[in-house]
Formats: sequence, structure tokens, C-alpha cells
Amino acid sequence: MIQAIEAYCQAETRKDKAAWMALFAEDAVHEDPVGLVKNEGLEKIAAFWDSFQPWDVELWLTEPPIVCGNEAVALMQCRTGPADARRLSGRIVDQMIFNEAGQITAVRAFYDTSGR
Repeated sequence: MIQAIEAYCQAETRKDKAAWMALFAEDAVHEDPVGLVKNEGLEKIAAFWDSFQPWDVELWLTEPPIVCGNEAVALMQCRTGPADARRLSGRIVDQMIFNEAGQITAVRAFYDTSGR
């Protein structure tokens, strides 16, 4: 699971859609941010990927993930925007659930928009 979470961050940063999509189970649900839109299934998750590419996301772990059973919480941060005006995010916490094959079946992304 930890390797999958690291790969999730690396694929976003490298803009590697195929590597990012390969992490998900066919019936996965990706909610980013929580409460806004649930992208259910690979087709909708792929469309979500396409929607955030103009932001030029750079994503990394700020601490090692916490793993319990088949679930994990990843503490992250990101930079977005054009090269001359990059913006650092607040804290990000992604809750992930994995199937027995190690694929992501659910992601719920929480953002700290307070700037702390």
C-alpha cells in the first residue's frame, strides 16, 4: 500500500496518467475533495485526471502513510500553477482503501484551505 501511495504521488508529479490509472480497481471511487464530486469507475476517474492537468500539480508525502488493515491515510502537500507563480497548498489528507490485489478501491481527499 505504501508503494502504491508513493506511486500515486509520483505519477501525478510526472504527469503519467497511465501509471496513475493503473493504481485503481475498475470499480474505484475517487472523491476529491470530499463532498464535491464522487468519480465512480475508471472512466470518470480518468476524466477527473484530465480536469486537473492544467494546474500542473506536484504532489508529495509530508509524512509516512499510516496503514491499518486494507486502508491507509496519506499526509500530503502539493504545488500548483504556472512556473512563474507556483502556489503551495495547505495540508492534504487522503484516505485510501485497497483491495486484495493492492489496487485502490476508494480515495477520499481532505484539504486544509486555511493556509496553515
